[in-house]
Amino acid sequence: MTRMSRFLSPIVCCLIIVGCGAAGKAVNLDPSNPAYALKSEFELNYGFFITSNERKNGYATGQYPNLTESIRPFDEIDTLEEFRRFEDYFWKIRDTDPNTPENEFKELIDSRIQDVKNEIFTTDRDILGTRFERSGGLRGDLAHVYLFYGMPSLKAKLAENNYHVEMVVWYYLDGQGKTLMSFLFYRKFNRLRIFQDQASTTLNFRLALEEISRKKLISDDEFLMTWNNLVTEDPQGLFRSAMLRFSYDVDITLQKALASPEPAALMAERFRPIVLGQSDIPEGTELFESDYHSLLPADLDIVIDPAGAGSSFSITIAYADLDWEFKDKMAEAVLNVRISFQNTETRTLNEFETNVELRGPQRAVEVLIRNVIPARTIVLDEMPNGLKKNQTLRQLIDNELKPGNYVVNIYLQHVLTKKNNAWSEEIVIR
Repeated sequence: MTRMSRFLSPIVCCLIIVGCGAAGKAVNLDPSNPAYALKSEFELNYGFFITSNERKNGYATGQYPNLTESIRPFDEIDTLEEFRRFEDYFWKIRDTDPNTPENEFKELIDSRIQDVKNEIFTTDRDILGTRFERSGGLRGDLAHVYLFYGMPSLKAKLAENNYHVEMVVWYYLDGQGKTLMSFLFYRKFNRLRIFQDQASTTLNFRLALEEISRKKLISDDEFLMTWNNLVTEDPQGLFRSAMLRFSYDVDITLQKALASPEPAALMAERFRPIVLGQSDIPEGTELFESDYHSLLPADLDIVIDPAGAGSSFSITIAYADLDWEFKDKMAEAVLNVRISFQNTETRTLNEFETNVELRGPQRAVEVLIRNVIPARTIVLDEMPNGLKKNQTLRQLIDNELKPGNYVVNIYLQHVLTKKNNAWSEEIVIR
């Protein structure tokens, strides 16, 4: 049996977060300038999303070939006309599905801005009394995270006591229920701020405890009492875990998670996705659509047995992230999976393609949809290869891939609604 070793963690397009930027910057214009009010409002609402490249370099025709005229950097714009051009192009390159008249990304962010203004967590029983207004409003750390990632999968709150300040924690889980990101907020200078000192050493851990404590900790006894109090108040370990580690994936750091997301058009160009046509959904189809549009959130798992006894390719996807077609009291989702293996030295290409059908009683699937954590793991190893009869993915890997370095490209598409996702992975076959 062919042996493989993991070389690089998968790159999941819908989760990639690069670039940088900051909200809350003052607009350097005379208040009498016609562009001042609109530019200031744009900075307040969307400042976290403006990348450093857009602030410093703007949009050059060389970098954006579909532009007929360059647009100056955001920080330098001083006319209403140029601000309008910047604003239009800013949203155009972030449109996650150009085939629809709506800009789904802008609508999503605007709905989250409204959530912030409506103080949606004030009456939330998990974090009762948590208000964006008390923590900087749209400029604060709470809003920063919520605008980027929306409603957390899991949230909790600890009130201030004699040992520590008020704390709130938000967890964002992947399709397998693992911690993709854990944001710990603690009240400092009368506002909730993001805890940035995740500790992996004894020294850093002492500093971390001191950061959230109500007073300066000096003796070992004081550290121990503070820790023991956390153990008592945090039996699930939600706050202590967030203090120690931000994500199970070492490539997802707090700094990257808070950086301005790269525009959708640039991301699409970087990963060269297959161009899709319009969805052709028959009229009258009863369909439950997920909150996602052009992207289909999923996670690729390549499990390697170092002893060579077996390896596994699988895709995990949450029920709530799928579009489901309802008919005859049954729910169905059909996914097309394509995988290509290209030898980096010989450039030899081997391809695999299959359809995965997920079916179940409509009522049972609706229950799973309402609970975002349960997910379906699809093991691909023994799936038949639609490109070659009498061949499975396992047989293709074992019989046709010679030892060497390979780039593996995986493409996942919902057959009916055309929503999709793509990964790029490097593996070594020995």
